[in-house]
Amino acid sequence: MSGSRSGEKEFPLVRAAMWVGLMALSALALVWPHLEMVKLGYELTRLDAERDRLVQERRVLRVEEASLRQLDRVEAIARTKLNMVFPAPDQVVYLKVPPGNWR
Repeated sequence: MSGSRSGEKEFPLVRAAMWVGLMALSALALVWPHLEMVKLGYELTRLDAERDRLVQERRVLRVEEASLRQLDRVEAIARTKLNMVFPAPDQVVYLKVPPGNWR
C-alpha cells in the first residue's frame, strides 16, 4: 500500500509541473508577438534611414549627371582630351534616308 501512496503524492507534483509548463507557454504566447513587433520596429527604422541616405545619394548623383551632360563641358573634354575638332564644311557628308527607316 505504501507504493500506491507514493504514486498519489507524485500525481499532484506532475499536475503542478504541467500547470507551470502551461503557464510558461501562455506567457511566451503573449510576449512573443510584442518582441516581434519591437524587432520589426527596429528594422523599419533602419530601413527608413537607409532609404533617406539613398534618396540623398540619388539627388547628388542627378546633380553630378546634369553637370556632366552640359554641352560646353562635353565639348571641352572632346577638344582637350580627345583632340577633336569641328569638321570642315567639305568633310560633312549628308545621307538620304528613306521614310520609315529613320529611328
